[in-house]
Amino acid sequence: MSRRIKSLTRKNLHGVWCALIVPWNERDELDARRFAREVRGYGGTGVHGVYTGGTTGEFYAQDDATFDRITAIACDEAHDLGLPVQIGASALSTRTARQRIRTAVRRGADAIQIALPFWLELKDDELRRFVREIAAEAGRTPIVLYLTMRSKRKIEPRLLAEIAHEVPTFIGTKDTGSDVKAVKAMLKVAPDLAIFGGEDFYERIPAGGRGGYCSITGFNAPKVVELYELCAAGRLREAKPLAEAMRRYLHEALIPLVREEGLWDSAVDRIQRVAGGGVVGVRCQSPYRSGTEQHVKRLIAWVRRHTPELLPAHLA
Repeated sequence: MSRRIKSLTRKNLHGVWCALIVPWNERDELDARRFAREVRGYGGTGVHGVYTGGTTGEFYAQDDATFDRITAIACDEAHDLGLPVQIGASALSTRTARQRIRTAVRRGADAIQIALPFWLELKDDELRRFVREIAAEAGRTPIVLYLTMRSKRKIEPRLLAEIAHEVPTFIGTKDTGSDVKAVKAMLKVAPDLAIFGGEDFYERIPAGGRGGYCSITGFNAPKVVELYELCAAGRLREAKPLAEAMRRYLHEALIPLVREEGLWDSAVDRIQRVAGGGVVGVRCQSPYRSGTEQHVKRLIAWVRRHTPELLPAHLA
């Protein structure tokens, strides 16, 4: 029997949320057994919830049947652990997004996480229409907007506040590209929204941020939770060394895989998740290149040498 999950609201949405990576077999099909193990792997880590879709979850590579199975497994397994689930429902059109939202609601999603349609840049009236229509489809299930420049535009604070007023089930944002100045600007006009970034808790939480959707969680979830809890408690002096270690890991170990080796975020997140003990494998959906087991070994060696405090328990 699933544990009862508290409804997510603007007031209580907070903490560390980790992206669920989808394991693919040699035919580029979902490996359902490994995916269920991957979800269960976050039990007892202290994370506040899990989510599907986005770049890390390769939403763009999922047909309807695969999306349904991923959603069902994520909701069932996470709820058995007592973890809420945000289901990523991003798509190229409102029609497809609404279809995915119906599936997510039917499977028990605790929130819908969604980016703006991204083939053509939305104008303000189109953006408003999109949010209204997806919120109507979701009903009582809350909406988290994934604000990413892959959608070709940002939502300015003024417009964000207007949408928040018009759509009460819009409870928060995922915006890993915003800085402290942007966070403060958003909260000035929409003070009750739950504004999330990445692992930059040390800077973002004092500015009013609520938490993060952190790729580093895949490598060492308890350590990311530790940083969040220190920052949320205002213990910034204690948090600083850990924040600096994570910043160094991000900029010196992960970003070079993108800039120097041409890997996309989805491949890099797989590398660190496998290094962290996950069962997802390094295989990305074609045509995007995958990392290798050699990348995994190099990452572990780098952390041992430069930031050993970040090593997960099985490697320490």
